[in-house]
Formats: sequence, C-alpha cells, structure tokens
Amino acid sequence: MADLYVLASIPDQGKTTTALLLEKKLKSDGKKVACLQINKGPRDVHRYLFENCYHYSIPLEASQRKNAFEQWVPRGYDSYIFEMPLTASPVYIAYIDLFTQINEVIDSNFAADWKTHVTEETKKTWDKRWYPSDLSPALDLMWYWKIVHERTLKKVLTKIAKPFDGPYVDLTKQLYHDDQIVKEKINPQMNLPNNPKKKVIAVGSFPAEYWDIFPNLRWFQYDYAAFMESLRTRQFDLSIIGVCGANTLKLQSPPNQSTIICYQPTVYLNINRRISKNLLQTDLPSIFSTIKTCPVGTPLSGEGEPLSGYNNRYWVPRYYERDEPVWKERNTIFCNGWVLPQYLIRDGFLEVN
Repeated sequence: MADLYVLASIPDQGKTTTALLLEKKLKSDGKKVACLQINKGPRDVHRYLFENCYHYSIPLEASQRKNAFEQWVPRGYDSYIFEMPLTASPVYIAYIDLFTQINEVIDSNFAADWKTHVTEETKKTWDKRWYPSDLSPALDLMWYWKIVHERTLKKVLTKIAKPFDGPYVDLTKQLYHDDQIVKEKINPQMNLPNNPKKKVIAVGSFPAEYWDIFPNLRWFQYDYAAFMESLRTRQFDLSIIGVCGANTLKLQSPPNQSTIICYQPTVYLNINRRISKNLLQTDLPSIFSTIKTCPVGTPLSGEGEPLSGYNNRYWVPRYYERDEPVWKERNTIFCNGWVLPQYLIRDGFLEVN
C-alpha cells in the first residue's frame, strides 16, 4: 500500500505549484514520489518534466471505480500526488468520488467567500457557447459542489502573505505545515513494460510514461531543429514528436527506417483543430452517470457538441478533425489527442521488445 495525496480545485489556484513543492518535500524525507494528473493533454505536463518528476496521466476510464484507478497507477513508489481540476465538466468530477480525503487548494485572495468565487468562475467557463439558456437541467452549473464537499476536505491556501494554522504556500512559494495535508491509502497495480536497449529520441510534450518504457530515451525538450537533425543523421528505433503548441510548425518528411509516434499531426498533415459547432444538449449529471456506469467508448454527447471529442474507444479527447484517435501512415503513428502508450501497446501500434 502507498500514500495518495489528492490536490483538487478550480483552475488557477496554484495546484501544480503546490504539487511540485509537496513532491520535493516528500523526496527530501526519503520517499520515492510520483505525480499523477487527469489526462487533460499537454497542459502543465512540461512543468513536471522540467522539474524531473516522475509523471503519469490517468485516463478517464480509471474514474469508474477505485480498483480501476489503481490499475493505472504505477507500482514502485511510496507516495503519489494526484492533481485534479474541479470544474462543472463531468470528465473531471468523475474522479472525485473515488476518494474520501481531498486537499482543496485555494488562492487566499478568495478564501473568505470561496463558493461565490467558484460559482462566478464556473459561469465564466460554461457560458452560452456551451449551453443554451433555455435548457433547464443545465442551469445548475454548480451541480458538482455537493459531490465534492461531502468528502473530508482540507484547505491548502496559496499566495498567502502571513502565517496560517493549516498547510499553505506563501508568496515566496514555500510550503508550510505539509504534515497536515491529508492522504489516503491506495494499492498501485500498473506494471509498464521496459526495454532499456532501444534507441529512442523525443521532442516537445508527450506522455512521460515513455521514460519508464524506454529508460534511455533522449529528450530534446522543445528544440525541434536539433531533434530533426539527429533524426536525419542517425538511426533510431523510435522517435516521438510531441506537442509544441504551434500549429504552424511544419517538419520535413521523416526518414522511413524507424517508427515515429506523432502527437501533433499538423507537422506533417493539413488537418484542422476540432471545434465545438453545437451547444451541449445533454445535462451534466447525465454525462457523469454515463462515465461512471457505461462501457468505455460510450458516446458522452452528440457529435459537434462540447465533450464529443471524447466519443472514441479510449475516451481520450480528440484535438483534430478526424474520428480516429490513432492511425498509421507509412512508418508514422498519428495520435489525435493525449493517447497513452499503454493504449498503443495494447492495440498493436507500439512494440516494446
């Protein structure tokens, strides 16, 4: 059994900063620590990579049951830190009822009237672009508040200017009273395959699980020019092209002698980003129920609506206008979203040995 620290809140409260500070503190205490995030793609992942953290993405299917969650948590660590956003979106809230001990990270500027601030921020996010105003079940955008707050919650204040009785992060980004941060026990079950002999290079943001699978992976960070020069002049077993955030970036055609996994199809293909063309016609609690009770791959909303990007066999949000989350052209495997290598291995796209 291992310790799990769940850090949850609405965006922009300091969750990632708090997670990184807690990770360093636990490591200084002699713990082996892994950081976990909901599978929301490349956002924030680069911060963990640059801090040399062990990082893993937890897919939506893991939210169905506690033992399903544990199947996606890698073995071998003493402590795990799970960063989880709390918004009206059921694809985030789906994880919350797996746990009883939650640390709610709160910017101290909003602590005095926290629920009002959360309500206002939720309305800003879920405006009429998402919901028609006459769809009555959707008007309660705070439907998830009770689900979250019926658990044991520990406040962790951030950006605080003076000492606080509980755990907090001050203006210099120092973490205090971390011993009061609540935790619970989990039984990690995931064993990733491992091949230290394969020659692998990578660039951009990509699922960090590849480092466990290929320990000798060389990361070029975001230097695409140096990565491409190495790809052209040397032989590799596998090359990973991660997300760079610039859809205008184009790369020369890759050499044919090895496999390439591409998380940004626009570098080789003329393909458009997905956009939501329709308002959401399904109420949020119903989508929550689908996630919790239906088989993985069950559509979450109508095509063209927000959350329809999850309508695929992995429940991985698709970023581009193509139905398939993964496809292969010649020696290149294109990933339409943050497709974890575990899926690629399972479905025969990626060979480890």
